[in-house]
Amino acid sequence: MKTLKLTLGQPDFPVTVTYYQPAAIADFDQPPRRPLVILLPGGGYRFYSDRENEIVALQYLAAGYAVAVVAYRLIDQPPVYPTALYQLTQVVTTFQRHAATYAIDAHRILLVGFSAGGHVAALYADLWPQLVQTCGLPATLGAIQAVVLAYPVIGLRLGWPTDAATRQAISGDWDLTEADQLVTSQNPPAFIWTTKTDELVPPQNAQDYVQALRRVGVPVRFHLYPHGPHALSLARPLTAFAAGADRDATFGERYVEPTVATWFADQLAWLRRLM
Repeated sequence: MKTLKLTLGQPDFPVTVTYYQPAAIADFDQPPRRPLVILLPGGGYRFYSDRENEIVALQYLAAGYAVAVVAYRLIDQPPVYPTALYQLTQVVTTFQRHAATYAIDAHRILLVGFSAGGHVAALYADLWPQLVQTCGLPATLGAIQAVVLAYPVIGLRLGWPTDAATRQAISGDWDLTEADQLVTSQNPPAFIWTTKTDELVPPQNAQDYVQALRRVGVPVRFHLYPHGPHALSLARPLTAFAAGADRDATFGERYVEPTVATWFADQLAWLRRLM
């Protein structure tokens, strides 16, 4: 594996990307062009969750994907929007233009977003044609082949955040933050999951986005699991909080949900059929 720290984008909105490239296999006469996951961790726009960052990237790497983890704009530099979307546009189009350099397949790029990162991914999936145009890039760039959303924020009116100050720090004067209201037939196919008992981002977020996609005929795979807190990540011990670490002794057990943990293999199978 090769790991690179890249700074992409224009001077007004640079973005740091950590790129994980699978090692070349010496037995192959022709090195394969890997599909690319562009990974957007959650963290409430305040930080990037380590439980949805490199740990998840390595799971995709093991499945044969290259991975680019994006450090999009946070609320310590308000507002988040539209800068986060311009940053993501530059990431997508840079990898498309330089696919050979990064040994990826420019026609097999997907976004994977968790929680707040899912909001960034969903908005990009909705708005990519106009984002590409606004960034002065060729109209032939910007399309992605799929989006995977885990317990995503979809609209700032749908239960998170609960305070006006945070909403303002996220949106500023940008009024295109309700992803379910911006869906078009140009949206890519989507794999979306959440839980009925998510205590932070109500499942209505995911459900409203799924309904919007289905109304315009975009293919969707949706899992609404019956149990589990917000931010399950892989829902395996690998991404659970340590039991008893600054919390009650059973806290970490809540983040291990074997039924939910099937999502990762399910979406890999879905992606294989799609891409």
